[in-house]
Amino acid sequence: MQVIRASELFQNIKSIDNNEFEQSSNINLDFSNIDYIDLKAVTTLLNIQKVALLNNKAISISNVNPNISKMLDVTGLTKTFANVAVSNPIKRK
Repeated sequence: MQVIRASELFQNIKSIDNNEFEQSSNINLDFSNIDYIDLKAVTTLLNIQKVALLNNKAISISNVNPNISKMLDVTGLTKTFANVAVSNPIKRK
């Protein structure tokens, strides 16, 4: 199982070049092969979202596994990001 922790997420975000950040209007976080995110990673996502909004940027999340998508839906976090693209979405009856 692939887990993303806040420290890993923060390290990946820190590695983005400032010029790249300034020139982009949308920042995509690819969650391919991520099965679980911890609570600190969720908090880090919210902090990243705040910084992005202050800089007129939009955050989108792609390749979200259905379990993470459900957690984002339940907590209302799906609404805070520009787009959350679910890979192999759960079919609801």
